[in-house]
Amino acid sequence: MDKVFAIVVVAIAYGYIIFGKKYKAPIVFGLAILVAAFRLVEGLEPSDISKVVDFNTLGLLAGMTVIVEFLKKTGFFQFLAIRIVKIGGKRFFLTIAGLMVLVAISSAFLDNLVTIILIAPMIFLITDSLGLNPIPFLMLTIFIDNIGGMSTLIGSPLNLVLGSVSGLGFNDFLKNMWLITIISFIITLFLFKKYTIVNKDVEEKLEKLSEIDESRAITNKKSLKFTLAVFFVVLSLFGLHQVIEVDLSFVALLGAIVVMLFHKKEFNDISSEIDWDTLFFYAGLYILSYALEEVGITSLLANLFLPLSGRLFFSILAIFAFTSFSIPWLSAVPGTLIIAPVIKILVNAGFSSTFWWVYAVSANLATNLTPLGAVQNIVGVNLLSKQIGRNFSFGEYMKWAFKPFLATSLAGFVFVIAKLYFGG
Repeated sequence: MDKVFAIVVVAIAYGYIIFGKKYKAPIVFGLAILVAAFRLVEGLEPSDISKVVDFNTLGLLAGMTVIVEFLKKTGFFQFLAIRIVKIGGKRFFLTIAGLMVLVAISSAFLDNLVTIILIAPMIFLITDSLGLNPIPFLMLTIFIDNIGGMSTLIGSPLNLVLGSVSGLGFNDFLKNMWLITIISFIITLFLFKKYTIVNKDVEEKLEKLSEIDESRAITNKKSLKFTLAVFFVVLSLFGLHQVIEVDLSFVALLGAIVVMLFHKKEFNDISSEIDWDTLFFYAGLYILSYALEEVGITSLLANLFLPLSGRLFFSILAIFAFTSFSIPWLSAVPGTLIIAPVIKILVNAGFSSTFWWVYAVSANLATNLTPLGAVQNIVGVNLLSKQIGRNFSFGEYMKWAFKPFLATSLAGFVFVIAKLYFGG
């Protein structure tokens, strides 16, 4: 009976994650505590929580959030956007391509949500100044944000969870995901190229926009230089963490503390900068995912794929298709907390370890299909709705998303097939 109650509680939590609008973090964390408090599954005593909740991931998120917040306050990202507009000049496609490169690089090292919040106002500023429809450009930004984030362990919340379950490190993601990231970026950018064809009137407006002095966006040069230096040192240590054997969370948290001390800030001063909702949301999800594993749901799903053992092409096709059409509805993080343990069972049962990348590629690209695919999609849609003064509907989003999703997913499928048969 306890298992039945556990399944009901987890189902309620996932239902609210997908369809709920407010208070997701406290509700999900509260339901997780309910499962633990009433001992609906074994292994959730307070002394066991550290074995269930990946505090390395939570520490990494907290540390990077603090560093990025200090960097954001210097005006660094606005400076980059204005510089890109200047480089593009009258060539609007070059301007948009430059902005999308900024989005992709930012999302590879920052939280996807932070990237959307930073870049969306820049997109709206440019489209307003030029009298253009913001919809295609904000949608492109959302898609590139998700694509850029797939290239690194820290770039995507999905990858953070996947890394936690699989044990794959920062260098593993960079080595295995960079090529499909670039391919998907190029495909998506050129699918939107037709929206960058502008008339002479818009070209003249672009020329005036490029006259803005980007240096005025910087609010504190001393802070920028120091914080940027710490940021790059932290990223360098991420790449070396498997060599120096220091957890990513310790690197990020130490970097955050150094930045705090430089700015003479106490923990109380920066508490509002930390995304507590995300941290508690993840903690709750780890507990709920563990509960699903304990009641046998994970094993049940794995058993559906086990008969395909030894049939490489069909097993890849099955996992890729299952992921591509489940993640857009389950959402990236909750979906990964269900499916990643399934992949782990399959790999332990003899399936190729390349199946981690089959999942990573298909899941990351699938987040683009619906607004539910990732939190940043929902935030982007809300920002767009405010900008255009009407509701940007679920169906409207999918019309814009289907072609990029299909094209990049087909490329992703070819990529993982080639990787399995030729890349090892």
